[in-house]
Amino acid sequence: MFLFPLKIFSLLALFSFTAAGGDGATVCIIGSGIGGSSVAHFLRRYSTNNHPKILIFERQAVVGGRIASVTIGGEAFEAGASILHPKNYHAWNYTNLLNLTRKRPSSSEGSFSLGIWDGDGFVIKTLNLKSSWGIVNKIVSFFNGIYLFMRYGFSLVKMEGFVDETVKKFLKYYEGVETRPVFESADEMLKWAGLFNLTGKSLKEELVVGVKLAPFVD
Repeated sequence: MFLFPLKIFSLLALFSFTAAGGDGATVCIIGSGIGGSSVAHFLRRYSTNNHPKILIFERQAVVGGRIASVTIGGEAFEAGASILHPKNYHAWNYTNLLNLTRKRPSSSEGSFSLGIWDGDGFVIKTLNLKSSWGIVNKIVSFFNGIYLFMRYGFSLVKMEGFVDETVKKFLKYYEGVETRPVFESADEMLKWAGLFNLTGKSLKEELVVGVKLAPFVD
């Protein structure tokens, strides 16, 4: 969650170190995940005259950190990050910088369906029917919506509002330096965005007590 802010702080520290070190300065970076690789890339790219010697220490045989793929049974699977939230502007812009192709989710004409897993099994499963007839999919989605409303009432609507409000607070970190202060600690950074209270309780406590989603959570 705080990977990119930490990356920025690291960049500032590294630039200061390089300016002070002068010719022959050496910068050591621990880890070659997206944070370490980004620091090395931008440090090399934006260094002016005295290019520092950059050493990256990585315990794995490949770079990428959690952004990696594994092969199981002849099939490749993403072992870490597999999607980018459209509100993650830093990662979104990063794909443009690296000239990566973003694959947008295909618009599905299937019916709305979902399942809720509690760790042991599905506590609820809606109808899952995909038909070539659009009217059939709409009817199935309608009945699934009625079924969820009868079971959870307005809890799903409250849940959506909670997520939207939390994302809205997190987006404050994307504001420019003109309106965003410099933070001296992680606590100060969280308090400024209104997210600090979420760190002192579990997600279940927040949903049950704060958002009052007891029927949905239980």
